[in-house]
Amino acid sequence: MATLMNVNNQAMPMGDNTGQAGDGQTGPRRHFKHIGELADTSKAKVVILYRTVPDEPNNCLVVGTKFLPDMYHNGLMSAVESEGGQQSDELADFLSRQTFADGTNMLAMLHNDNYIKKFKTNEIMVTYGSAPEGRILLNKLNEMIAKDKGVKVADLAKDPNAPEEAPAKKKADAKKTTAKK
Repeated sequence: MATLMNVNNQAMPMGDNTGQAGDGQTGPRRHFKHIGELADTSKAKVVILYRTVPDEPNNCLVVGTKFLPDMYHNGLMSAVESEGGQQSDELADFLSRQTFADGTNMLAMLHNDNYIKKFKTNEIMVTYGSAPEGRILLNKLNEMIAKDKGVKVADLAKDPNAPEEAPAKKKADAKKTTAKK
């Protein structure tokens, strides 16, 4: 079974060197985006599918890898470690275009078989190194990413390619909301 410990002496999980070899005591080690663990005493390993959820910026969607059958675990970890997985901002977007060895769509299988779980972002520790400096709570990482992008954390879950909502529709929705009160 592949280990999910994510060790490296480099600084950022989102940087240009993500997935590249780094220096370690026993030779080159790699660090990967989308890997974390529960911030509780269990330290259960997770793969982060979405760092935020639309209209719920303090929640994320993860998969607890220990619950997956070996075939799916190995396929998921290969996808996480792949160039496409590392280049994706949200891993689920990449997984929606990937299949497991048995031909099933990765994201669909994880969803349909109830492997995807919602957690608070402050309950997920993103791991990108073995030292305390190589760990950050997902809510803090989201704040850093939002700041770098010049947006609010709530806007991270929005599809940047989606068309803007028409002003007339916004007004109509606002009127409906006011009328219900």
